[in-house]
Order: sequence, then structure tokens, then C-alpha cells
Amino acid sequence: MSQQIKGRGRARGRAGPRPEEVTSGASSVQAPAPIAAAYPAPPPGLSVQAGVAAPSGVHAAECSGAAQQAGDPGQLSERMARLRVGGEASGERGGLQRKLLRFQMANVRPEGAAGKKGSSGAPVQVMTNFVRINTEDKWCAYQLAADFRPMLGAKPLREKLLNDAQQVPKPFVYDGGCLYTKQPLAPAEGVKFAASIKSWSGEVAIRQVGVIEKNTPQWLHLMNVVLGKTQSHLNMQMVGRNFYYPDQATKLPQHRMEVWPGFEMAIKPSDGPLMLHVDVSHKIIHMSTVLDVMYDMYNRNPGNFQAAATDALVGQIVLTRHNNKTYRIDAIEWDKRVTETFPRYNKSTRQSEEISLAQYFAQTYNVNLSDSGQPLLMSKPRKRDLPPTKGGRREQAENVLLPPEVCFMTGLTDEMRADRNLMKDLATFTRIDPSTRCGKLVKFASKMAQNRECQRVLGEFGLAVAPNAVEATARQLAPETVQMSKPIRVDSERADWDNALKGNGMFQPVNCKNWIFVYSQRDEQAAADFCQKLSRASQSLGMSFGEPYVLAVAQDRDQLWVKTIEENIDQGLDLVFCLLPSNKKQRYDSIKRLCYVNKPVPSQCVLTKTIRNPAKVMSVATKVALQISCKLGGVAWAVSIPMKRTMIVGMDTYHDKRQSVSVQGIVFSLNETFTQYYSYSPIVKGGKAELHNRLEVGFNLALQKFREKNGDLPTRIILYRDGVGDSMLEEVKNSELLQLKQSLSKIYGERMSSLGFKAIVVKKLVSSRMFRKQGSQLRNPAPGTVLDDVITMPNFVDFFLVSQYVNQGTVTPTHYNVIEDMNDANIKPDQVQQLTYKLTHLYFNWPGTIRVVAPCHYAHRLAYLVGQNLMEEPSPQICDRLFFL
Repeated sequence: MSQQIKGRGRARGRAGPRPEEVTSGASSVQAPAPIAAAYPAPPPGLSVQAGVAAPSGVHAAECSGAAQQAGDPGQLSERMARLRVGGEASGERGGLQRKLLRFQMANVRPEGAAGKKGSSGAPVQVMTNFVRINTEDKWCAYQLAADFRPMLGAKPLREKLLNDAQQVPKPFVYDGGCLYTKQPLAPAEGVKFAASIKSWSGEVAIRQVGVIEKNTPQWLHLMNVVLGKTQSHLNMQMVGRNFYYPDQATKLPQHRMEVWPGFEMAIKPSDGPLMLHVDVSHKIIHMSTVLDVMYDMYNRNPGNFQAAATDALVGQIVLTRHNNKTYRIDAIEWDKRVTETFPRYNKSTRQSEEISLAQYFAQTYNVNLSDSGQPLLMSKPRKRDLPPTKGGRREQAENVLLPPEVCFMTGLTDEMRADRNLMKDLATFTRIDPSTRCGKLVKFASKMAQNRECQRVLGEFGLAVAPNAVEATARQLAPETVQMSKPIRVDSERADWDNALKGNGMFQPVNCKNWIFVYSQRDEQAAADFCQKLSRASQSLGMSFGEPYVLAVAQDRDQLWVKTIEENIDQGLDLVFCLLPSNKKQRYDSIKRLCYVNKPVPSQCVLTKTIRNPAKVMSVATKVALQISCKLGGVAWAVSIPMKRTMIVGMDTYHDKRQSVSVQGIVFSLNETFTQYYSYSPIVKGGKAELHNRLEVGFNLALQKFREKNGDLPTRIILYRDGVGDSMLEEVKNSELLQLKQSLSKIYGERMSSLGFKAIVVKKLVSSRMFRKQGSQLRNPAPGTVLDDVITMPNFVDFFLVSQYVNQGTVTPTHYNVIEDMNDANIKPDQVQQLTYKLTHLYFNWPGTIRVVAPCHYAHRLAYLVGQNLMEEPSPQICDRLFFL
């Protein structure tokens, strides 16, 4: 996994640190029957090896039925034959249509949208992480298809054969399925010729598919194929989609890791000229193999080994160094060994013969596996990794088998992220300031522009790299005034008001009168001290706490905690406060499920270690008091948003792939300051039909609440939709939003024609960057910086917004894309940008601006709480408050 220390891909459950609440620990898994170990550390998973007793009473589901089949050599051989060995050369990317999805320019521009540029704010000159690509004026290229009969599996062999063939126009580039040339094929109807290479002999058929035009997905795909071909001349290796310098790796022996420097790059469509996007990337590679990790886990906990290993390893990304490929672990095949055989075609004898995995790796990669008892890792190949076949793509992929001994862990686990020393050491290499980051990408572009071989490859297709970063003019919006008990002018550079919390009361405080304080008996003194601190801190916020009913739990057992709370919840209770001695996920889940599902009442959990530091305890108490007041219906602060009868909706999704369910977190604003919300979080187990039905129910409930509170339905609805990738934009616009508008038409009836509806997709995982020019230095843009041209996308009404202050490393802007604008919603692009920035001020867990609009982050926290902790939908009685803070 390429690491820029920004999480694994789209990690839905990663809500960020919450010092007041208990963060989730590792999931508890029911342990299988213990292995009676005759040796201190038998090979992992070797439940049938001599010297190790087989596990008794293992549930069939744990091994997916493999245990019942392991004793049948015929069945096992048949199943092995259906599996593909890791590292087989036939796994090249193929299928042009799948590749073109990366460059498909979705047309989601709302009908009648006049423009997307705003005008408010002061102009700011910024550098970007884009480099201009110059092209010939009269550029032309041709796409050819090459069929090998019989199929020649290895791409390098296919490419060499085509390069040696006189019938193929030169120069060309080959992506594994298609050829791209500057010259047309002669004759145009195609050519066929006999050929042979190594042990393969057969016929090659070449035919011309068509002419490639500029600004099409095919054109962008070709540009990136040519770009990728140049990187081998810069001593870079492709891992995943990015390129790295393994020979420049920085070793961290104290953590048994190494960091590979590199770049992620792609030629992307934009509103400006043709540009190459370049960003610094780092790949974190562990020096420990998966087998080392499994041994370590077994030695620490042999009785629960298989369940613990499955829970820890499934879903992780590993690297096989013999071919520099990455794989996702989808399962552990506990009943398979490297000694198992499978049929393989021998090119010398031209016959099928049985070969073991150990023999395969020794013969093919000169890798001698030392542990014959290790189980195998199974990886399901991605669609884009399937080899091309005549007539289209294979519908079903063969799974990949990998010995743990050849797989190296990549990325960071939650446990590693909690290691401050590790993160500090990694940050030395990965957290790069704007000047250094921009300097690295300019140096890389210059190196590419000056390298003769790179010049030749690019020049053959009429391309040249300009070794300078593209500049643009952004705008910095005016700083906001935050309303608490009195107005606070926000600093334009830092955009926070943490210090103002102590001397200013909340905008609309709510008192906590009737509450219970539950703590472990051994923490009695700490509980008493914190109660006093909480009372003092609340006074500065303009709220108050009544005397709590204290409950000491004699024994630190989960059931006793839950029973103590349940017996003391009554009708008029305002809050359940728990001072927890440890961060046990099962206990936290049980308390939250009791308070939010079974007996709805707001709850607050704080770890004892959080309040141990005397220097920080008052700051913790202030933030806890503020959070409690908001959970009871209070408003911490507000900003001026002059919009009447408007509902802001935030939507995000939590995916639980293991349970094959999703939680749709949705919050709906109920008041004119957009500070009070109604929440709805359906757990969706079916497909799109169930999701659409649940969305309709949620909007019905929320609009009814809005009408009860305001006397009428909103005349404008603005939806901020998070959790949508570029490839899903058209589906969301043409399916989800279409169904949603049909549901709204049922509610509004004839008034639907006057309803303004705007949908904005929020995208956090972007690699576009901005660097503010300040004299000869480059710095992070200040909060409120908007860029709505040059690096924005064609066919989009989009803009990039930097809304948060970052003092270490390089800030990442958030990408906002308006994909629906029914009846114009009476607000223009400039107003959308200002509204979006204002909404980043209204997340009550942090006294400052955040990276996304507050409704989206509320929806994220809601979906995560329901999917990760509650596993049930919350009671409607509590959904009109921010209970999920």
C-alpha cells in the first residue's frame, strides 16, 4: 500500500482521535479449540503435522469446509488445479474497457450550469503539483489489436515478439492487450503471420481498431502507457500503480521496516493544458514476512492462533519481492501447504505435469521455501489484473495462492499507528513541507525532461515534459466570526478558537441536571476529582452540572458494568457518564448499545488515563463538558449563514466487508444556524433497491421533523455526499439522486417545481496539492483558500478548498463537485464555496475548522458508531440530538 501517512485507502471507520471518548480496540473473536503443542512453536496452522495434535471441535465455518475435504487427495488436487500460483506471469493487466475507467470523464455537470468560478476573496498565487505536457499541434495515433493463437501468457514475451516482427509499425507501445502506433497498419484490413518464441509457436493476428483522438479516454490511457514506459529508464520500479526507487530505500532497523521513496503520477484531464500530475509517495515495507508475523502470533497466543491470525491478516496488503507485486489477503487456506501439487504445463516437454508450490518457487524465482508446513494465503485477483482473452474478459478469476514466507507486510496497522516512536521516525521521511515536496517533483520532472531515453520515448509519440510546476491563481475567503456568548473573530492563518473556549460561554448551552456517574471502585478518588473539574469547567461555558448519582462498580467485568447502568436508567435521566479503566471494545460496545438502542439516553465515556495528567485535566474537562452539552441538544457555537428555510444534508457510508453490510449515515439540519440535526442510519444488507427505500424513509422522517420545528417544509435542500469515487459519479447522479428526487416529489407534490435541490460530492482522498507562494518560499495555503480552475476537471462544476490549518507536512485540499442543481437552488458558485467553508466551522468536537463540511463528518461519525459499535440502528427517541459525538 502506498503510504503518505494518510490511512489505508478509504478507511471508513477512521474517525480520528477522540480524547474524550473511548477509541475502539481490536475485535474480539471466539477462540477455536486450542492446539495441543508438542513443540514450542510449530509451523502456523499445521494442525495435522506429526508432533502436533489436531484441533478438536473446530467449527466447520472456521475452515470454510476445508477440514472435511483435506483428507481426500482427489478433491484437494482438483481444488488446487483451480487455483493460480502467486507470481505466475500470466497475470498481466488486460481488457481495455476496464483500463479506460480510470480516464473516463464522467459528464455530471448539472444542466444549464453557466460556470463554476467564484469571485469573492483575495487572490493568492499558488504552485501546484502538476507539470505541463507539450504535444504536437497535429497529433495522431492509431490503436491496433493483437491476437495470439494459442494464447501467449507472459506480457514480456508478447512484447518482444511484436518488437521483432516486421509487420508491426514502429515505434509502438504495448499495454498487454492493444498496440499504439504513430503509423497506420498496412494493409489496413490487418495482417497475420506465424511466429515462435522460446517454447511457444503459433499465429499472430494484427488488426487496426481505429484512430485515437485527443481528449478521449483512449488518448489519456495512451499518454499514461507512454509515461510508464519512460520510468524504467529512470531506474524506477512499478509497484501497484506507482513508481518507486527500491535502491534508495531508507531502513528503520529498530522497527524492522524500510521506506521506499517514489512518485505517483498520471496524466489527467483538466480545465487547463495537458498536464502530468506528480506527487511524492512512500511505500512502507516490513522486513518481516507474513510467516514471521504468524510465528510471533502463535508464540504469544497459541490457543487462539487461527482466529487471531485471520482477524489480523485478512484484508492486509502484502508485497512479493520476487516480482514486486502487491496482493490483498482475502483468506488463509489452513488446510493447504507448499508441498501440495498442481498441474503445470511444461514448455520443454509440452506436457502437463504435477509440481509443488515449493518446487515452482525454486525453479521459477530461485526462492527456496524453508517451512514445508506453512499454510497458504489466498488472494482474489482484481478484475483489472486478469489476462486478456479472445472475445473479452474472463468472467471468473482464478484465485492466487501465496506462501507466507515470500510475502512482506506493507502499510501500518492500528497498533503501529499508536506507536508514537514509530510514527515520529516515519514522519522524518514522509511528512514533507511544501517547499521540499514541490522541489522533489520539479527535480523529477527535470530529470525526465533531460534523460535522453525518456526524451526518445516521449518524442516518438510527440510529447515533451516541461520541467516546471504549473502555477494558478487561487482566492482566500474572508475569515469568519464565530458566535459564542459573544462574537469571536477567527484568525485567518490558524482558523481556530481553542483559547476562546475558556473565556466565552456556549452559543446555546444546555444544563445537565439528572445524571449518573459510573466508575470502577479502584478509581474512586480520580472520579471525585474529575467531577469537581467538570463542574468548574462547565461554568466557563455557561452551563452547569447537578450533583451526580455515583455508582461504583466493584469488579471490573463487562456484564457488571452494563447491569449497573441498566438498573439505574430512569425516565428523566439526562446522561450516563462512565469513567472506564481500560479501552475494551466489547465493554464500550455494550454500554453504547444499551444507551442508544435499548434504553435511549445520551452517554459519555472517558478513559481513566485521559484524566491522569494534572496539566491537561482542565482542558479535557472543558471539552468533555462542551461535548455533553451538545449531546443534550446544546449548540457550542455558530457562524452567520444567511439562508432561510434551507436544509443541509450530510451523507456518508460505513462498509463492513466481512458482514457484507453497509451503514448509511445521514444527518439533516433542523434550524436556521445549521447546528441541530436529525440523524438516520439504516443498516443496508441488500442492494440498491433496499438502499433507495431506506433513503426515502429517512428523508420522510427528517422532513416531518423539519416541518414540526419550523412550521413548513424547506424550500431548498443542499446535500453533501461523501464516500463516492469518480467512477461512481454517474451512477450516483443517475440512480441514487433520481430515486431521491422521485421520493421528494411524493412529499412536495405540486410544490416540487419550486424546490431548489443541490447535490455536492465530497472527496477527501485526493492527491492534488497547492503551495502558496510567499516570497522565495512555498508554504501551505491558509484556511479558506479556494482554487476553481486550471487543475479542476472538465465536465465538472468543481473546486478545491483548503479549510484546515496544517503546521507539519503538506496540506491536502478537499475536492467538492456539484453534480445536481435542480431549479438552480438559488445559489451561485461563489455562494456554494462560501457556504462550504462556513460549514467547516461547525463541528463541535474541535474548536477550529476541519477538512470537510461538518454535516459530512457528523454523518461519518454516525455511520462508524452504528457499524463498528452498535451493530443495530439507534432508537428514534435519541436521533434529534448529536449523540454520536
